[in-house]
Amino acid sequence: MVSSAPLKPSHFDKNAPFSSPKWDTIGFKHISFEERDSPRTSYTLNFQSEYASPELLSYSFNIHNFRSKDFHENTNTVTLGCSHTFGVGVPENLIWPSFVKELTGIDDVVNLGKPGSSIALQVRMLATYVRTYGAPKMVLCNFPEIVRYQHITESGEIVDGNTYMGMADNSYTNEQASTQSILALGDLEAICNANGILLRWQMWAGTGENFEDKLLNNFTSYVKNKYTANYLHMHNLYTDYETNEICGDYSHDSWPEECCSDLRKRSNGCFNYGYDRYSVPKKYQKHDLIIEKNELEKLKKSTLNTRGTIPVAHFGSHAHFHWAKNLVDSL
Repeated sequence: MVSSAPLKPSHFDKNAPFSSPKWDTIGFKHISFEERDSPRTSYTLNFQSEYASPELLSYSFNIHNFRSKDFHENTNTVTLGCSHTFGVGVPENLIWPSFVKELTGIDDVVNLGKPGSSIALQVRMLATYVRTYGAPKMVLCNFPEIVRYQHITESGEIVDGNTYMGMADNSYTNEQASTQSILALGDLEAICNANGILLRWQMWAGTGENFEDKLLNNFTSYVKNKYTANYLHMHNLYTDYETNEICGDYSHDSWPEECCSDLRKRSNGCFNYGYDRYSVPKKYQKHDLIIEKNELEKLKKSTLNTRGTIPVAHFGSHAHFHWAKNLVDSL
């Protein structure tokens, strides 16, 4: 016997005020930049992988907690990306946004690079910048893999996730994460087109050949990039203790020996890989802990962090230079 009582809808009632514990806690942090009282400087970003070496590396943050000059109206160039745009493990003068300055002569570059961030978050930050300070003349991007994504947790926090590694969330499938990234890329091109912004973007993480054809066919501002992780990683590693450089064999033979030789000389040991390449013992895991020089040299020799034959570290100045040149050459 079927009840004649009206069914109660289980879906959202469009006539009722929108309310749920999850959404009530989100607030509006995601549409503005945080602000500190003053800029700050640190000698380490991750004390688990970096030893404080003020003579080699420091991180200077503006009042909005970005490794960038102050935000301002009438900006010339904005750079977007993840930790490879922020420049983890690499001095600021040797990261790709700084090489853009060298190659173009444009000094006014605001760096919105954020470690661990997804394409979706990076596009959202650009929208916030445009809304707050107006449209820049140019946006250059060096994006990570498309399987990073943004997710709203049960507590209402917006976090970045990744389908294959332990970030704040890993609940999405590859298809879900990729869809979010592709939609964000469409939004990026729309924002730039609507505001008269010159846009170029590439991916450091690499793409499959079929997927790259789709990017070339569907996005007018996409730049093909051969300098991906697969192209840059090295094997058969050894440390040149005279230069403190991590050396080895590339997975291909197309790098000429003299490539960027002048840059190698001024990179002070971070030409191939950044200084975030160590597995720092727990007793030394304190931000900006200065260790006596002789002891530090011994630690560096014994604590190089590798996964199989590949360093667990961000790429060094060599990759950054080619990422910048690849984008600048496309203008």
